[in-house]
Amino acid sequence: MTRRLLPILLLLAVLAPPLSSRADEVADAKARFRKGAELYRARQYREAIAEFEEAYRLKPAGAIHYNVAQCHEKLGEWPAAIRSYHDYLREAPEANDRAVVRAAVKKLEERLAATGAQPLLVYSDPPGADVRIDGRLRGVTPFHIVLPPGSYDVALALAGHERVEQEIAMSSRAAQVLELQLRPAQPSAATEAPPAGAAQALTATPAPDLAARPKDAAAAPRSSPLVSGTAAEAAPRREKRRIYTWIAVGTAVAAAATGGYFGWSARQAESAIDGMSQPSGTVSSGHAADATSRAHRANAMFVVAGTAAAASATLFFVEKKF
Repeated sequence: MTRRLLPILLLLAVLAPPLSSRADEVADAKARFRKGAELYRARQYREAIAEFEEAYRLKPAGAIHYNVAQCHEKLGEWPAAIRSYHDYLREAPEANDRAVVRAAVKKLEERLAATGAQPLLVYSDPPGADVRIDGRLRGVTPFHIVLPPGSYDVALALAGHERVEQEIAMSSRAAQVLELQLRPAQPSAATEAPPAGAAQALTATPAPDLAARPKDAAAAPRSSPLVSGTAAEAAPRREKRRIYTWIAVGTAVAAAATGGYFGWSARQAESAIDGMSQPSGTVSSGHAADATSRAHRANAMFVVAGTAAAASATLFFVEKKF
């Protein structure tokens, strides 16, 4: 895997910003993870959760949610364990132990069925939305709560986005997972269109004041401080000649940045296998799958970046003016 990532690292050295500023945070995250694993083995599950969560805050990695779920399960905190298992499945979509994790969630749901309540998990994109249940503010996304069977009205609100409201039916047999996409709020019609009078003022050409014209106006040279017709027509053509070059350059930069991110995250997943002890073997295999997938994505992005860069160089000369 290191050989596959070598081209990525070389290109990152040129295009990506230096990562040395985060070296201390990454090292601290690894130390926290190791401490959490030691506490887990010592059956100090509450303390292990704190270490794992701090490691995630410093360096987010979906596999950490699995370890947090294991701790909650050992403590008998089944709703919290279900929440952490779902977080793991959402952030590690290519993990090869997904079937095992779903089976673990199913067993926890069966245990909770005897209590007559199940957890409601609410996720939003983007996160941080206020969650109201039957009109009462309960928290922000990502959010979970345990509810008895029944119908509930769930509403999400986030500044700058449209409010979303949905009715759900909770059962005593399985958890309810609600994932909602929040759309940016559209400007109102009042802000989009100017008043009718203003529109007329902008478009109407005022009648010339003939009485104010000097007598020799007809003989005066026809000059104006406004842009001449030739210059006014030339400006749009200059913008048109360079727009395709800018598009190619933007594509190259965006692809390089995306490839840089996937390359960096692949290295982090690879380092996690070598540098972190795991309370479960499934986490290590999940890291390996993540690293391989992200390395392939990074290489594909760099091919796109190289192609777009070559196209921008060609367009630079074809369009004549940059």
